[in-house]
Amino acid sequence: MAEVSEPSSAAAVELPAKDGVIAYLKAHPELLIEHAELMESLELAHASGSAVSLIERQVELLRGRNARLEARLEKLIEAARANERRADSVLRLARALIRAPSLAAIAVSFKSAMRENFDIDDVFIGINGSAYKRHDIDGVTPLEPNTPVVRAYDNFIRTRLIECGPLDEVRAKLLFPKSEAAIASAAVVPLEKEKYLGMIALGSRDAERFQPRQGKLFLEMVAELVAAAVRARLA
Repeated sequence: MAEVSEPSSAAAVELPAKDGVIAYLKAHPELLIEHAELMESLELAHASGSAVSLIERQVELLRGRNARLEARLEKLIEAARANERRADSVLRLARALIRAPSLAAIAVSFKSAMRENFDIDDVFIGINGSAYKRHDIDGVTPLEPNTPVVRAYDNFIRTRLIECGPLDEVRAKLLFPKSEAAIASAAVVPLEKEKYLGMIALGSRDAERFQPRQGKLFLEMVAELVAAAVRARLA
C-alpha cells in the first residue's frame, strides 16, 4: 500500500485573511486571556527597529492615548478658564456702564473697560442722528446722512450684520481719528439691530485680532450692554 504523505504544515494550515483574524479576535477576546503567554511571546516591530512584546506594545499604545487625552483635557480646562475670565470682564463692563451717569461717562467707561479688560486699543460709539442731535460729547459720534462714516459703512447700516476683519487706513482714521496706535483690524457691531440705535467699533493694532469667521456672541453681548446704557441716557 502506498503511503500517504503528510501534508506540510504550510499546506495544512490555511491562514485566514487579515480581516478574518481581526474579526475572530474581536469575537473571541478570551483567546488572549486563556493564552496569556502569547502576550509576551509575540513580538511586534517597533518604530525604532527593535522588537517588543504584544503586552509592551499595548502599554505603549495606552500611554500614547493617555497623553492625547491629557492634552485634550488641558485644552478644555484652559478654554473654561478663558471663558470664566471673559465672563468676569463682561460683568465689570456691565457695572461700569450701569454706573455711568451720562453719555460722556459711558464713552469714557466703555473705552477704559475695553482697554483694561479686553485688550482693545480703541473704541467708536456712533448713535443714529434721529435719536441723538448733540455734537459736543467727546467719544460719541452722531450718524447723520451723508456723513463720512455713514457713507463708508452704508452697506453695514443697511444690513446691520456684524463686520470683522482687517481695517484699511481710510476707515481706521474715520472710526479712530485720535487713536494712539495704528488700528489694523476691527469689529463693527450694530446697536439695537432692529431699531438701529447706532453702532460700535472695537479696534486693535493686531491685524489678526478680528477675523471674518470668528464667533459673534461676545460682540453681541457687548453691543447689548452699550445699547441699554445709551438708550437709558437718551430717555
